[in-house]
Amino acid sequence: MPLMGRLLPLRFSFNFKAKSQPLLVRLLLWAILVVASGVVLYLSVAYLAIPLFILLSPTLHPTLYELGFYGGSPSQTYFSNGLSSPRISIRKSDPQCDKAYTFLNFNGASMVRKGPAILDPNNELVWKLEAEGTTTNLKLQTYKGEQYVTYWTGMKGGTMGRGIYHMLDASYDLKHTVSAVGLGGDLHEFLISRDDTALLTFYNVTPADLSSLGKTKNGWLIDSGFQEVDITTGELLFEWRASEHFQVNETFMTHPFGGYFKSIPFDFFHINSVDKDSKGNYLISSRHTHSVTCLSPDGQIVWILGGQRNQFEDLSGGEALNFRWQHDARWVDEEAGILTLFDNKEGGPLHVDGPYSRGVMLQLDVPNRTVTFLHEYASLHHTRTPSQGSTQYLPTSEHVFVGFGHSPVLSEFTLNGTLLCETHYGAPWLHPFDTAVSYRAFKAPNWVGIPREPPTAKIRDDVLYVSWNGATEVAAWVLQGASEQDEGFVDLDVVDKETFEETFELEQLSQYSWFRVAALDRNGQVLRSTEVIQRQSSSSWWSFLLAVFCWALLFRLAWMAYKWSSERGHASSKGVSWVVWRKS
Repeated sequence: MPLMGRLLPLRFSFNFKAKSQPLLVRLLLWAILVVASGVVLYLSVAYLAIPLFILLSPTLHPTLYELGFYGGSPSQTYFSNGLSSPRISIRKSDPQCDKAYTFLNFNGASMVRKGPAILDPNNELVWKLEAEGTTTNLKLQTYKGEQYVTYWTGMKGGTMGRGIYHMLDASYDLKHTVSAVGLGGDLHEFLISRDDTALLTFYNVTPADLSSLGKTKNGWLIDSGFQEVDITTGELLFEWRASEHFQVNETFMTHPFGGYFKSIPFDFFHINSVDKDSKGNYLISSRHTHSVTCLSPDGQIVWILGGQRNQFEDLSGGEALNFRWQHDARWVDEEAGILTLFDNKEGGPLHVDGPYSRGVMLQLDVPNRTVTFLHEYASLHHTRTPSQGSTQYLPTSEHVFVGFGHSPVLSEFTLNGTLLCETHYGAPWLHPFDTAVSYRAFKAPNWVGIPREPPTAKIRDDVLYVSWNGATEVAAWVLQGASEQDEGFVDLDVVDKETFEETFELEQLSQYSWFRVAALDRNGQVLRSTEVIQRQSSSSWWSFLLAVFCWALLFRLAWMAYKWSSERGHASSKGVSWVVWRKS
């Protein structure tokens, strides 16, 4: 009797139209057929149709990437050191684009391993830190004449965080940590001022009267603000709180449950950037009041741009003052009154105020209280992102670089708004699901990284993989080999460094058992070398024998199970009807 006939002690046939079949059995058979058809269809599309389309039409690949066919953020892992990074999709390129390093944070649900990262001008990985917890706001800053890579790390809850700020030197060694005084340092801002002080934001839950919003008088408020801190001593130099200068009902944010419970406080202001000018005035951005405010050195309001208390006349027919839910307000030219910001146009599904997000450049005439719209910077497909984002003026090229925050899009423009280059590090269509995110993104042209750790190399299947996490000065790799570990090494091969990880083929170098790789700079000088590694003897033959043994054992066990089932069926079920197999 066939094996399938002994598996289900039911009386039914596989005639789908037979009315004698029980209804439950017929439904079960149809369900099996539908599921099997779906599986066959999926496998056909995923492993036959789509690869065939990609082979026949290379232009299809970017579209599939955009739609998320490869996942929210397709990644690649480097064998030499175990790091991973997203596979970058270049949607538009131009040789005019700024030849600078990109500083950003790879966060989001689709990121295999999250962390701050630096990319080179060709969008190849230069450095990545894969750390526990959330990291964000990576940028290059100057402190006492030296450059530092800075970022925030801590615990993120909702739209705010509590953590500390890190400052790494050119060797990626931690030199300074900065904390908010008496509070948890928030993720939105860490700026080293021209006075070598740290400007950092904080969020603090406090009791408040929310009756002006139609809520409870005994409510809970998120009061946001900023501190200025001495980096060396940690001394608090200045502190400013929004609740002391703005009314709760100046907000545009609505939240039906916000403010009634301490666990769900109401965020009326939401500070997200702080800048400081040459006169000691502070420039702050408030997302939830749609305003940019200038504060005097003692914290008093000098002027307000946008929001309910706007003090400026729009000379551009409303175009200059229609920014909503904005981020990252920065001075470009204080004397000329030119500033940039990132205009989200969205604050979540209940707060949509425009078709797309954009970078914006405005010009203020502060004495006459007028503002003029200069330029906007929108992505290739007019991305709209509900949160985060940055707009950076690049003085060396006079370009503008925009990171679209919650959407994995990086764009570079001419000053007048012409799009030059755009790259994606995830599928923009999936951004509502928080798949790939970088709170901000910046470019810096003159970073020189010389890691304290040496380059790393590993061998697999007669291929040697080599990389050096964080090194910016490597121009080429030299493969060196020796027959014995303590013998003199000879140069065997040279490859130019074009990607984060390069490879050497070892198949034709059977006379050498020990290898190392030297990193060369642009002048051909050795920077560092990897540790000496040994080629392992090939284990393919033994792997084959092991596979044959395992398959033989599997078939033997299956045969024994079948025999046992057959004998048990004859012994205990004699005369009982089993599955009826009918031939149509």
